[in-house]
Amino acid sequence: MDEYEGQKHVHPKRIVLCCDGTWMDSDDGFTKPTLIPYKPTGTLQTPSNVTRLSRCLRRYAPDGTHQIIYYHSGVGTGSSVLDTLSGGMLGTGISEHIREVYSFIAANYTPGDEIILVGFSRGAFTARSVAGMISDIGLLTRYGMSNFYAIFKDQENFRNASYKDIFPDIPFPDKPKDGDEYKKKLVEQNLTRVHDPNGSRIRVHAVAVWDTVGSLGIPNIALLAKLGLPHSTKEYKFHDTNLSGYIRHAFQALALDEHRRPFSPAVWEIRDFEDEPTDLRQVWFPGSHANVGGGYDDQEIANITLAWMMDQLASIGVSFHDDAIDIIFQKSVHYYETLPPPSTSIFRFSKPINEWATPAVYEKHHPVRPWALGKIYNSDTGIWTLAGKETRTPGLYHRLDPDTGASTGVPMTHTNERIHSSVRIRLDLGGLGEEDMTKYKCPALLKKGPWRLDQIRIKVTDPIPPTATWGPTAPAALDDERTSDLRWVWEYDGPEKNAPVIQTIIEENLGPYERKLLLLNKGKGMFHKVIDVANADDRRAIISAEIDAGRESDA
Repeated sequence: MDEYEGQKHVHPKRIVLCCDGTWMDSDDGFTKPTLIPYKPTGTLQTPSNVTRLSRCLRRYAPDGTHQIIYYHSGVGTGSSVLDTLSGGMLGTGISEHIREVYSFIAANYTPGDEIILVGFSRGAFTARSVAGMISDIGLLTRYGMSNFYAIFKDQENFRNASYKDIFPDIPFPDKPKDGDEYKKKLVEQNLTRVHDPNGSRIRVHAVAVWDTVGSLGIPNIALLAKLGLPHSTKEYKFHDTNLSGYIRHAFQALALDEHRRPFSPAVWEIRDFEDEPTDLRQVWFPGSHANVGGGYDDQEIANITLAWMMDQLASIGVSFHDDAIDIIFQKSVHYYETLPPPSTSIFRFSKPINEWATPAVYEKHHPVRPWALGKIYNSDTGIWTLAGKETRTPGLYHRLDPDTGASTGVPMTHTNERIHSSVRIRLDLGGLGEEDMTKYKCPALLKKGPWRLDQIRIKVTDPIPPTATWGPTAPAALDDERTSDLRWVWEYDGPEKNAPVIQTIIEENLGPYERKLLLLNKGKGMFHKVIDVANADDRRAIISAEIDAGRESDA
């Protein structure tokens, strides 16, 4: 029987699935008391960018498209202490989350619908895995869903030669080992949908994520083994999180200042050019993992990455409330204006720097930290200190062996990485490093590589053109932005032996929502500082001094 029998012609809908990060649960919005770390009273939870984006979405776009919003809480948000620890520290439950999100799509998809997957951290892994499932096996019919668990385990283990199938005859006997042949048989038996009735391939319209980490952030350390806890990600290594040609758009915001070794970023690379290549956009921002994905009390950096993601999604048709950026900004202002002064305890070995910018900027804006100058948190605390450190390396990542996770030594090429202008501004305005203890030095760019800031004349085709606008409240670029071919870039300035294939990383241009946030944050004067093409020599001198300081500290 036809899966869509009885369906009348209706306007296709947009299904937006929001997969939150570890310990994040906006259905509850409350962080329970804990013993480790010891917090005797519960607190309201600071929402992640996944939560905030889901609340910015309109129910109907201006063209009448119904936007169906599905929010899924992160791992480690169960009611028990065991779930909190096993889900939070070890990623337990991710497979279940993948099945739940996939099931929602399979149950609600009708021909022509747009599927958009949004995620942060392990929620980003969930989103990417679901996109991989849709590429690998399509969308199961209601008949296929009757055998979903067995099919899921088969798909999960397509590349696992040692997999022992405990359902050898489900969904059919003599199951092909090859993924394409398996999918073909699912189609023949009406267990899955790969094409819509008009013959077009069912695709994922977009995957939009903040800082996916390659090992799920699970520390593979001896302490976990001694505690009798699982300490490997091999249960999840066969999930397909690669960038399939059946994903139309892929957006990722990456954290420059996350240095926990298990949190190495899962950078995307376009490798499928047979079909229409994926529109891939990956941008590096200042801050640690949750600075970029949201969840810390100081949301200034997360506001920037949220506005950036909203711009990417708006550019492909997703519709947001007109006042979304205003509300985000107002909440940040309220946070700073009600923030108690920093602790001056005599037991601190070092004290934070009070002024978080150059004197002129600090005096003008205090107590509200303006654009790009929010606090960078140190994520390397507690048990994470045992897992080791590793500075991230934009533009220098290699392809990994899908089975072992080890580097193949082959450089990634088509990653479409860019650096956000907030990095340059933070360095330029004397922003601070982790926990406000030192000046910001951005080791990922200025020590690793290193990369040198420059300004050159170059013709760049931006995914979001400067003429783009999302209505009267989200403006287009100014005239000088539109006409100038001067662009800030980061040029590789390291040894030739380690030189990347792409030796120039372009600075990302601002989209309409980002411009609005910047104007609210700093006013027109500071807005021009971000987009200004003048005074290049002064800024190059500032960055060059930071590079030299980094080299001296390494010597």
